[in-house]
Amino acid sequence: MDLTLTLNSGSTKSLQAQVFDQVRDIILDGQLAAGTALPPSRQLAERLQVSRNTVTMAYERLAAEGYVKARSTAGLFVEPISPDSLLLIQRGSRARTNGPIPETSSEPLLCFAGSPGGGSDRPNCDFWVGRSDPAGFPLRIWRRIINSLLLQETAYLTDYCDPAGLPELRLAISTHLRRARAVAVTEDQVIVTTGGQEALNLVFNLLKSQTRQLCIENPCYLGASLIFNATSLTIHPIAVDGDGLQTELLPKVRGSLLYVTPSHQFPTGATMPLARRLALLRWAEETDSYIVEDDYDSDFRYDGPPLTALAGLDGGRRVFYAGTFSKSVGAGLRIGFATMPRLFWDEARMLKARMSNGQAWLEQAALAAFINEGHFDRHLRRLRQVYKARRDCLVAALRRTFDDPVLLGGGSGLHLVWHLPPGSPSARMIQVMARERGIGVYALSSGAAYSFNSATPDDMLVFGYSSLNEAQIEDAVAGLHSMLHEMARRG
Repeated sequence: MDLTLTLNSGSTKSLQAQVFDQVRDIILDGQLAAGTALPPSRQLAERLQVSRNTVTMAYERLAAEGYVKARSTAGLFVEPISPDSLLLIQRGSRARTNGPIPETSSEPLLCFAGSPGGGSDRPNCDFWVGRSDPAGFPLRIWRRIINSLLLQETAYLTDYCDPAGLPELRLAISTHLRRARAVAVTEDQVIVTTGGQEALNLVFNLLKSQTRQLCIENPCYLGASLIFNATSLTIHPIAVDGDGLQTELLPKVRGSLLYVTPSHQFPTGATMPLARRLALLRWAEETDSYIVEDDYDSDFRYDGPPLTALAGLDGGRRVFYAGTFSKSVGAGLRIGFATMPRLFWDEARMLKARMSNGQAWLEQAALAAFINEGHFDRHLRRLRQVYKARRDCLVAALRRTFDDPVLLGGGSGLHLVWHLPPGSPSARMIQVMARERGIGVYALSSGAAYSFNSATPDDMLVFGYSSLNEAQIEDAVAGLHSMLHEMARRG
């Protein structure tokens, strides 16, 4: 199949965006029927006299937005679009709009809730960040708990729960936090949420009326940046180094709200030392500010004893703690939580009621039983051993295969970062080329990270190792080495 595309190198729109827009319009105009194969990326790149990477990135966007789909190694094929759906899509100059159509961004698809493409479109060896091992889910115990609950009590299935969360689960969470993270909270300081992202939304909306400015790590977690960027408040990005957020760069203006990931900075993996944690608390006290501590994967620390959370050092004054069971039990449960100073709990409970009438009873009750019966602690101990072995395998394979790689953030959590050496291909290029070989590694811009600078650094690759076994990790690193060697040979 030949495609007639016209690219303008002088346009303000990138070549990748031009390829995407023109192929998309051809599909929507019906010139390419469902099931038609797109030209191979190498062939189209040669015809257009552009880099293959330009065409590959455009094809990836077409696939991500559902216009085409890969069929094994056969190539990309046009997906069927119903006539009713076509009526909802604005196309080219014939579109009827309520205003100008913004120019399509040339940035790769940013995704923080799952692997790009999702489901069956994942690479064979996918180092996506923060994915739990499906085989590690405690299915037998979970099934027994669910069956037991349904035999004992069914009235709650037809009734609403407390919007703050099931009391038994809030008590279980507070008990676990006091024991494992030294966070001295009671159940009436805990709000159960739909994952960690809603916990961040809850805290921000609770405090926004009394916040004059926002402070955030740079680079940071994409989900937090989306919340902050949606406001009209001034944002102060604070640079991070090998010890996390650089506290000396924090503004001295009163009434700030700071987002920070001190235990395992996302995405670099840095662990904030005690001196900086204390400096953060002094800053909050001196400037009458508040801190949101995102402790997203703190259950997994491999080198050294568990760290006291920032909220544990604070003693319930100025730190709001956001946590999740997505990494430790499973993201499919959609259960997270936020803890807060007791002064704010009543208002937070009312705000949560406006957001939703609470989480599903069955999952909350099952998780409470899972924690209270001691299964959660045993589950964490087993997962730490499994994930540590996979971390060790990845580190050993990278160091054995590449010359003295600079690896960051491997002491805890579920991912580490490889800081590429000078002269390497860009992280995005490696990501695209590796995906063609069935290997999913991610540049910061595609790995749920965000930078407030003009461009996200493109010299770091993110490896989430928790969902891959040792054999898959070894094969993937060998595949990367072979690919990079071939790229270097071709110049």
